[in-house]
Amino acid sequence: MKPTRFPRPAFAAAGFALFLAGCVEDPRAVIDAMGRAYRTAEAYSDEGVVVVKETRGDVSSDVTFPFRVAFSRPDRIRIDAYDTRIAADGVTLRGAVGAVPGQVLTEPVKSPLSLDQIFADEAVQVALAEGEAGCPTQLPLLLADDTVELIVAGTTSPPRIEGRETVDGHACDHISIPKQDGVLELWIDRQDKILRRMKVPTEAYADELSRQAAAPVGISVVVDFTNAAFGAAIPPEAFAFEMPPGAAQVSRLEPLEPPSAVHRLVGRKAEWTTPLTTVDGEALDRKSLAGAPTLLDFFFEGCGPAAYSMPQVATGIADFSAAHARTHGGERPIVRHFAVSLDPADVPTAALRKTLAEFGGVGTLVRDPQGVLPQELALESFPVTVIIAADGTVADVITGRHGRIAADVAETLAAAEDGAAAAQRVRDRYARRLQEYRRDLDRAASGSTVERLPEQVIAPRRQPVRFKLERVWRAEGVSLPGNVVCIDAPHAAAPIVVALDGWRTVVELDAKGQGVGRHELPLPRDAGIAFLRTAVDQEGRRWWLGGRRGGQHVFVFSSDWKLHTTYPAPGGTTHDGITAAELADLDGDGTLEIVVGYLGTVGVQAASLDGRRLWRDRSVGSVADVAVGAPVEAGGAREVLCVTGDGRLVRADRSGGESEADDGRRESGPLQALRFGPVAPDAAWALLGIAGASLGKQSAVGIEPDSLATSWELPLGDGVHRDGPIDPVAWADLLGTSRRQWLIAAPDGSVTVAWADGRVVDRYQHGRPLVGIGGFRAGDRGHIVLATKDALEAFEVADVALD
Repeated sequence: MKPTRFPRPAFAAAGFALFLAGCVEDPRAVIDAMGRAYRTAEAYSDEGVVVVKETRGDVSSDVTFPFRVAFSRPDRIRIDAYDTRIAADGVTLRGAVGAVPGQVLTEPVKSPLSLDQIFADEAVQVALAEGEAGCPTQLPLLLADDTVELIVAGTTSPPRIEGRETVDGHACDHISIPKQDGVLELWIDRQDKILRRMKVPTEAYADELSRQAAAPVGISVVVDFTNAAFGAAIPPEAFAFEMPPGAAQVSRLEPLEPPSAVHRLVGRKAEWTTPLTTVDGEALDRKSLAGAPTLLDFFFEGCGPAAYSMPQVATGIADFSAAHARTHGGERPIVRHFAVSLDPADVPTAALRKTLAEFGGVGTLVRDPQGVLPQELALESFPVTVIIAADGTVADVITGRHGRIAADVAETLAAAEDGAAAAQRVRDRYARRLQEYRRDLDRAASGSTVERLPEQVIAPRRQPVRFKLERVWRAEGVSLPGNVVCIDAPHAAAPIVVALDGWRTVVELDAKGQGVGRHELPLPRDAGIAFLRTAVDQEGRRWWLGGRRGGQHVFVFSSDWKLHTTYPAPGGTTHDGITAAELADLDGDGTLEIVVGYLGTVGVQAASLDGRRLWRDRSVGSVADVAVGAPVEAGGAREVLCVTGDGRLVRADRSGGESEADDGRRESGPLQALRFGPVAPDAAWALLGIAGASLGKQSAVGIEPDSLATSWELPLGDGVHRDGPIDPVAWADLLGTSRRQWLIAAPDGSVTVAWADGRVVDRYQHGRPLVGIGGFRAGDRGHIVLATKDALEAFEVADVALD
C-alpha cells in the first residue's frame, strides 16, 4: 500500500525546527551547543534521507525520500530534498522542482547566501516546506540565528534527555521535546554536536487519519542525517547543477497551468460609458485615447502577482519602443500606459503610488474604485493588461503572471502598429501554447523532466568471473581523489596515473602507485578542476586541460603543470557555464586545439592553445558533452560531436552553418555523455554514449560514427553518481589482446568491461561509489584504477579466462 503523502501537516512546521548537539545534562544546553556548531561551521555535508512509515491494521508500508545538504560558506550550497534540487556555486543559484517540469530557476547568488534567497521562489518554497518532514532542517540550522528558539517554541513541557544512544556509529544524546502535536525527538552527537537523527511529531496527524479511516493509523517520520560532518572539504563541482535535458532557464518557476483562453473582446471595439480621469486630471475615454495604442494595466493593493506582471508590461513597452526606433531613424512611438487601481476610495492616493512603485509599475495612475472598467470590459481575472490599438480595437487581453508577458506586449504592439488582425493572431498564440502545455503534461507524466533523484544503491562487492582483480596498491597522501587519467605507451616511458586530489591539486603516480609528482595548480581563487584531458603535440610535448562543469573557464597546462592559457580569457562576459571540453589536434597538423561546450546559447567553440578562438557553432544550442573523433591526416578535419541539452547527437559545423543532428529517438533514452576511443579492431576508433530514459536509468550505447545510429545497448546499474562528478567511460588494454576494451563505471559501484561491439567481457562490483576510473597495461598485466571519495587504488587483472 502506498503511504499517504501529507498535504501540509502540522508536524511539517515542527520539522523546520530541529537542531544542535551537545554533551551535558541540561537538554537546552545540548540544543544550544548544536546551534552554535552549525552557525559557526565553515562547511557541512550529509547524505540525509526521510523515511515515512504508515501502518493501517496489519498492513504497513514505508517510502524513502532524499534529504541531503552540502554547504560551504558563504555562498555555496547543494540541496537534494524530495523532488527539489538546488545548487549555488558562489556565482549562480539554480533550482528545479518536480511539479514544474522543463524549467530551471536561474539567478545570481547574493553573498552571503540566505534563507530568503533560497525560499524566494514560491514553487521552491512550497516544494520544500510541504514535504513529508517539512523544510530540510539543515538549512535554518546553518543559515538562521533563531533556529534554537524555533525548536523549543510551543513546548508543552521542558525538553528532556531520554538517554544516550548510538546512531550511525556515533554516541548521541537522545532529547525529547513535547509539542502540542506530538513529541519532537533529536539525536545529537555528543562530540561533534551534529544532529544525527530526528523524529518528527506525528501523533496529532495520525489521530486525524484514524478518525477519517475509522480504524487505527500509525505514522512515523524519521530523518537520518547519514554521514553528516562539519568542515570536510567539499569540491566546487559538488555545487554544480545538472541541467535536465531540454530544460529552460527562468527567473521564476511557473507551475504547469493551461494558457488563458482568448478574451471575447479581442478584435472588437473597446467601449465604456463611464468616463474616468487620472489622478493628475487627464480624461480617460475612447475619444481622448484615439490615434495611439493604449495599455490599461489593472491592479490593487492585495494583488501580489501584479508585482511580477507589471514590470514585465513595462519591459514589453520598452522593447517595442526600442525596436521601433531602430527601424524608424531613432523615432520613438507614442504608447499610452495607464495603471488602473481598483482599490476603494478611502485608500490614499499616496499609498497607491507607493504600491505601484513597489510593484514595479510605471504607468500613469488612474483610480477606478467602483470597478467600472473591469465591468464594462468583462474582465474577471487579475492582474490583467488590456491593449487597445490606435483604431480603438482590443488587440490583446493578457492575464496572470506568466513569464511571457513582456514578449506578448511587445509582439502585440508591433502587430497593432502593422495593422495585423488581432483576433486571429491571439487565437494562433493560444493554440500554440495549449499544444505546448499538453506536451509538458505528457513530459511530466512520462518522467522525462525534473524527477526525484533516485537513491544510489551500491551493489555488494563481487569479483568478476572471467578474470580476478587483485589490489596491488593504494595511493598514499591522496585525501580527496577525483578524475583519473591513465597514460599508456607509446606516449610515456612507463605507464603513469594522473589524478585529482581535491579540486586544485594533481598527483602523478607510477605503475606501482609511487608518487612521482604533486602539483598545486595556479588557479584563480574561486576556480576548481573536476575533469582532466591530455594530448601530445607533434613535438612530443604533453599538454593538459582542466575544467569543471558549470565553471566559467578551462585551463591549459604544460607538462610541468605551469598555467599556459585560460579560456575564455578572464574578464569577459559571464555565460551559463561550461559543460565539457577536449584537447585534440583538429586538423592533423600536429598542433593541438581546445574544444569547449557550453550551457545556454553559446554552443560549442574551438580555440588555439594560446586562447584565440578559431570557430564556434551556436546552432547546436545548449551542450551536455563533447567528443572529438578519430585522428586525421594533415589537412583533414577531425569530427567534433556534441550531445545537446535535450539528448540529441549533433555534428558541429565549424563554418558557421547549421549543424547536423540526429532526431534523438533512442529506445535507451536521450544521450547524456559521449566518448570516442581506439577500442575497435586494428585500433580503429569507436563511439560510446551513456543514455537514460529517465533519471537514474542508464545504458551504455554503441553509436555508428557515420550514421549516428545506435548499434547496441547495454543496461547499467541504476541510480546517479552522488559522491562527485565522474567521467564514467575510459578505455585500456586490460586483457593483452589485439583490441582495447571499454571501462564503464555505473552508479551502483560496478565496472563493466566491454568490447567495442557491446559484448561484455565481465563486470566487477567494487562495493563503493566511484568518482574516477582508468586503466593501463604494465608489463604483461592489465590494471584498473578506481577512485572513491577517500581512496585511489589499482587492481591487477589476473587469471584471465576468455572464451
